[in-house]
Amino acid sequence: MLRWFLWGTAALLQGGLVACGAMAVRSGWLLPWLRRRTLRPELWGYGAMSFGTGMFLLMSWGELNVLDGLPHLGGAVAVTGLLLMAAGAYFQLLSARERLDV
Repeated sequence: MLRWFLWGTAALLQGGLVACGAMAVRSGWLLPWLRRRTLRPELWGYGAMSFGTGMFLLMSWGELNVLDGLPHLGGAVAVTGLLLMAAGAYFQLLSARERLDV
């Protein structure tokens, strides 16, 4: 029972990340703590949506077992989720300004 509460909470957080990414792509709006160091909000938004989608793929494949009996397809879903997460993190890295206080 607790497993489903944790899974639901994580799905809500991932949905929030995807929604923030969609707002950044559509209107250029960012969360207040990201505004100072993000130069390209649209690129950050695409990265956030990609990262959230990849994480959702990984979680749904491992938890729901909807691909029962198809191990190769399950592995492909896992690799696709990991690649989406890596691409999203890279897009978010590219959208940020370099730190000058180091």
